[in-house]
Amino acid sequence: MQKIALMTRLPAILILISSLFACSSTKIARQTDSWPSEMPSRTYFLKVYEADDTNKQIQTQEEYLTWIVRFYNGWELYRRGWITMTDELIAQVENPHQVEEIRYKIDRIGRLVSGEWAKKSDTRTIYLRHVSIWGNALLESLDRDQALPLINRVNQDVDDLLANRINPDIITAERYFPADEDDPFL
Repeated sequence: MQKIALMTRLPAILILISSLFACSSTKIARQTDSWPSEMPSRTYFLKVYEADDTNKQIQTQEEYLTWIVRFYNGWELYRRGWITMTDELIAQVENPHQVEEIRYKIDRIGRLVSGEWAKKSDTRTIYLRHVSIWGNALLESLDRDQALPLINRVNQDVDDLLANRINPDIITAERYFPADEDDPFL
């Protein structure tokens, strides 16, 4: 019964957190001259922004790019960004040959996910819920020695979501790792 209550509260909490993120009073930074070097190029994201006419009607380029930077660097309401998560993930990989492949694939996930996630809610396919599930699953995959298979699965799911081949609702934590009766956090 507690699991059911937890499972029904989790989506509500994620929606609340997402709303708080969207309402953040952080001044939108101008990124023209100070684009972070650890991130994919600003030009890449400008192309993604320009390709979505629907989103351009309701979100400025500056807002879009601000959310991209927040995705990668984190911000007041969520300090851990994609760069930190990637560094934590890579630091735990013991096989040096896997590091390059994992970094390449994680960077790809980050580019595709952030480019979609940064759009206004009305126009996007990827939400905070998905990012949270994938981030947690990626970290869990290290404990289970399954990093590469999980990264490949997430890459495929991202591709399928963006191509509308799968419904966003099927992305759940259980899709990647079945719930553990003994651990309420999995």
